[in-house]
Amino acid sequence: MSKNVQLIILHIAVAVLCFIGALVFFNNRMGMEKGSAVAELANPSYPVLEIGNDTSSYNLMAGYKEDIDLSLVRNQITLTNNKNAVILKLHDYDYDITAIQYTLFEKTPDKPTETGTLNQLTKNKKKNIKLGTLTFKNTLSENKVYYLKMAVRLNDSTRIYFYTKVQSGSGYHLDDYLAFVLKFHNNLFDKATMDENASYLETSADTIDDNLESVSINSGREAVSFGNMEVKQETKPRITLQEMNNTYTVIRVNTILSTEISDGVIQYYDLSETYKLRYTADRMYLLDYERTMDAYYNESIIDSANNLISLGIQNKKNISYIYSDKGYRVCFAVEGQLWYYDYQSSDMYKIYSLASENISDIRNATGNHGIKLLSMDDKGNIFYLVYGYINRGRHEGMNGIQVMKYDAKTNCNEEISFLSTSLPYDSMKEDLEKFSYLNSKSVFYCILEGDLHEIDLEKKKDKILESGLVNESLTASKDQSIIAIEKEQNLYKNKQIEMIDLESGKKQNFTAGSDKRIRAVGFLSNDFIYGEANAVNVSKSSNGTVSFPITKIHIVDINGKTIKEYQKAGRYIMSTQIKGSILEMTLGKRTGGKIQKTGTKDYIRYKEKEESDAVTLTSKYTDTYWTQLYLKFPNYVYIQVVPDLLLTKIMVNEDDVTLKLSNSGEQLEQYFVYASGTQKAVYTNLTEAIARAYTERGNVIDSKENVLWKCIYADYAQVAGMDNVVKVQSDAKSLAGCLSMIAAVNGKEAAPDSIDIGKGSIEQLMKKYSGHTARNLTGCTVDEILYYVSQGSPVLAKLNSNRYVIVMSYNATKIRYLDPVTGKSTAASRTDVTNRLEKSGKVFYSYIAD
Repeated sequence: MSKNVQLIILHIAVAVLCFIGALVFFNNRMGMEKGSAVAELANPSYPVLEIGNDTSSYNLMAGYKEDIDLSLVRNQITLTNNKNAVILKLHDYDYDITAIQYTLFEKTPDKPTETGTLNQLTKNKKKNIKLGTLTFKNTLSENKVYYLKMAVRLNDSTRIYFYTKVQSGSGYHLDDYLAFVLKFHNNLFDKATMDENASYLETSADTIDDNLESVSINSGREAVSFGNMEVKQETKPRITLQEMNNTYTVIRVNTILSTEISDGVIQYYDLSETYKLRYTADRMYLLDYERTMDAYYNESIIDSANNLISLGIQNKKNISYIYSDKGYRVCFAVEGQLWYYDYQSSDMYKIYSLASENISDIRNATGNHGIKLLSMDDKGNIFYLVYGYINRGRHEGMNGIQVMKYDAKTNCNEEISFLSTSLPYDSMKEDLEKFSYLNSKSVFYCILEGDLHEIDLEKKKDKILESGLVNESLTASKDQSIIAIEKEQNLYKNKQIEMIDLESGKKQNFTAGSDKRIRAVGFLSNDFIYGEANAVNVSKSSNGTVSFPITKIHIVDINGKTIKEYQKAGRYIMSTQIKGSILEMTLGKRTGGKIQKTGTKDYIRYKEKEESDAVTLTSKYTDTYWTQLYLKFPNYVYIQVVPDLLLTKIMVNEDDVTLKLSNSGEQLEQYFVYASGTQKAVYTNLTEAIARAYTERGNVIDSKENVLWKCIYADYAQVAGMDNVVKVQSDAKSLAGCLSMIAAVNGKEAAPDSIDIGKGSIEQLMKKYSGHTARNLTGCTVDEILYYVSQGSPVLAKLNSNRYVIVMSYNATKIRYLDPVTGKSTAASRTDVTNRLEKSGKVFYSYIAD
């Protein structure tokens, strides 16, 4: 080889090495911040577990790295078969799992009912799963709910835990329910078979069918069968058994649908159905049907004629978005995915996705999670939260809150912190969406379970500023940078409000005199509104409802300076509502010694800066897709070109950014209303929760997973063993007489004369003499309190101003109560008893046996 050729080869080799070195250098340079390399967000990798067999399955379970709060499995129930067993289907993917350890327990794994190991797993190579039958040694008690904790060991010795609730499946007809649901579901996709489904619908003339995002049992046949859309299923239906009892069953079905928008352009949808059913020997009854269908965002679909970006079929309430740079930049979260559009470059960035690109991967469906946008600057840098169960990445299998930053210049995500908590997704969502704020000093504020956290993300320190907050205790400005806290938990006693600027740390205190009370009304722009009332007019009923007739409205700026006051002689403000830049006030006046609403309204109109550069949501109707949602831009932004899709990466931070959130332990008791398998509301007042559950035909559950009320009970019920009526001399002794009877039915002896009713509240006395946690049901209707009788618990009721009786049985026409003053067991018509008890103030107390 000549010397010239050797030199040429050497020069080429050096050039290649330099080129490779430059690529590595610039790649690291552009993809590094704080010394961190970048990588793709890892796809889900953990095994998942289902209940079922070769042909059917239900209750997909995600794997957790650590023990969880049992509220995380509140919406799932597994039934044993007639052999006292459950069939497990393990999708172990690339892991060689040979055994499943289990613990069956009622309240805590530390006190197990049964433990063991399932070693016999059969591999189904065709479906790439392992099957095993877990047979319990102990027979499960009827109508009792247990918890099942299962553990598998991965190849690297990591232990993964699966959880589900379990109850005896005897007599529940699960196979019939599943067969009906699957048939109804599959009929939806064939117009010819919709006749059968239509016979179960209860189409209402009041239902407006113009949006395929949400349909119900009251919708028309056309809406239920997707209108003029041609849809197909991309994944098999995933079934979750959410509720099961002798009266009804609730089953949820999830699947991914698709439709071809145009040549080669496919739109995907997340379909979720909820069935409420009742089985009889003659037929199956569809008590309720609810369905949502929400589109995954597709960047290739725009409406260039109207300068719109299409979000497809969506529920407006589910869309979160922010914009900056006069509307040239917008960031939005849709279906667990975060997107960022830069008009100047006509690029669409897929910033974060909780689902992998393989839509058929069932691990995409494990667990509930959400995204909340915190802020975006004019350069496109974005701060956001990912919360709930994390199904991919370095925190896979954990429950908590990821605080994230997107850097527009490097097109990279950085995880600033991971805040570990066992709080369930529904509760986390309600708290974080209500208030969460990251200031410019990397201090994150949020409220969780009534605790106001101040978290220094750089120092990894969590401080609880306030505890025991209820829904109304904290009010935040629109951008959430300013908060106002009522310092007294009991609103009818509150005389101080503290306003805090979370950027500067500056605090303002507003106080009332000894004869006044104050409460927060809200914010207009960043100006704070609070109301002042006379203490003598503020009251709290026995069921916890507060009456707060405001006499004066104060509007103050961030420095506490008064901007405006509102007060009219002889007028009271009974309720308020902020609508955009208007404060709406419902007025009242004193009539016959009482302050009552008049129906008259007054308004304070607040001039806010008009935003001509706002990005807004708008909707359009088409014959095929009906109502769809769009992002509408300022009139100087022209959406004419389909944006280029760019994917982001995540910075690999070798430092542990995990911080386990603290808990004050001072949370007020909360009551969760569940209906049709979803959380509808959270209350701190049991009576209000029961009223909502009655309307929703659902259940009330407390923070410890105790079921306190259900919208089901037998047509006839009687408290067993409550046969003898204790006689007392007067109305004043009637409470003691009732407590004596309650003690007796719980196997205790307590003569009326030995009971001092002055020692403690009625709840405390009932707990002492019944041995169970008593519940104040004052304000409930008679129909609502009969649930407790159906559960075998007597109800203490006030018959008149001084006399208490025990409601102990009922049927379709009569209610029976024990009257210690007359010494008789009295049965009267339900109408008469209801009128007497409600006229006496609807004062009720009872308990559910622990």
